[in-house]
Amino acid sequence: MKLFQRLLVAPAALGLMAPVAANADTAFSPTTTLNGGAVFTTGSVSAGTGDANEELYMQYAYALELNSSFTGEDNLYAEIEAGNAASNASNPLQDLDSAVDVGDGLTVSSLFYSFPVGDLSITGGPLVDQDDVLAATTSAYSGTFRLGAMPFSEAGDETGPGIAVSYATDNGLVASASFVSPDGADSSKGINTDTGNDVTTLTLGYDGEGFGGGIAIASNDGDADTSGYDTFGGGVYYSPESIPATFSVSYDTKDPEGSGSGNEDRTDFFIGVDYEVGPGTLSVAYNSTDVDDNSDNTDQTGYEVSYSYAVNDNVTVTPGIFTVEEDDGTNDDSGVVLETAFSF
Repeated sequence: MKLFQRLLVAPAALGLMAPVAANADTAFSPTTTLNGGAVFTTGSVSAGTGDANEELYMQYAYALELNSSFTGEDNLYAEIEAGNAASNASNPLQDLDSAVDVGDGLTVSSLFYSFPVGDLSITGGPLVDQDDVLAATTSAYSGTFRLGAMPFSEAGDETGPGIAVSYATDNGLVASASFVSPDGADSSKGINTDTGNDVTTLTLGYDGEGFGGGIAIASNDGDADTSGYDTFGGGVYYSPESIPATFSVSYDTKDPEGSGSGNEDRTDFFIGVDYEVGPGTLSVAYNSTDVDDNSDNTDQTGYEVSYSYAVNDNVTVTPGIFTVEEDDGTNDDSGVVLETAFSF
């Protein structure tokens, strides 16, 4: 998920996003609005079996989002990001959901155009991310800390030229189909070729009053250097009227085409709860990842607890703790983190 979408806690799923119109508050031209955000992350993580990485350190992420509408129903979307998580690659804070690793220079991370055709929404552009074009909601967990749902079918780490079609009915049924070519900007590999890497994703879901869910299927055909994979997963969410909470449960699978280390079948089970406590939201999550490598050494179990408090309309503070354990005990990560998010 993109940084700015996390700050708003309102992912702009293609085809489901309301038409963007410039307004006096955020417009700097008759057609375009600009929004932005930043996250300051301070934390200490105990990684592996030693204490070498327990030092307190800090990283940042920064994003600008531009939405341009020329008809009132279409949208040209661009996101520009900067972040120094990659410079801290030896420390697991780079795995936080807020981490951006493109470096200190501003980088265009998303660029696409969407427009309606009847009841459909069509999206295309040179920088489409696979998780930008998912109509189904498989988890309502805030997902703004360390753990997250659907790590395989909705990985969101494959970006390139792409096209998508999405559909939403008045009764809550949603569906989407997308094709993204991460190697599509490389003239030596191209789009939809044997040497290029292409990802096709299908989703189907339902969003009702206080509950919903969906399924996602993704297929990566691989390229000359890497093996492809197939994924299948699904999840549900529920917000009971009796308590101010949202429960999310998901299950995801990955079946790589290759063999050997790194190409084992994987499954992931996730449970997340967001509960309104006092002036903020308490979030608790658990996930278990099983790797089918004839041993339990690389299986992982993760836990996290965080509390998000809005200081005002533009500043949110989130302290939290997490631990991710491998069954052999050699690569356990446990961290204490304070994140301060700004939106403008």
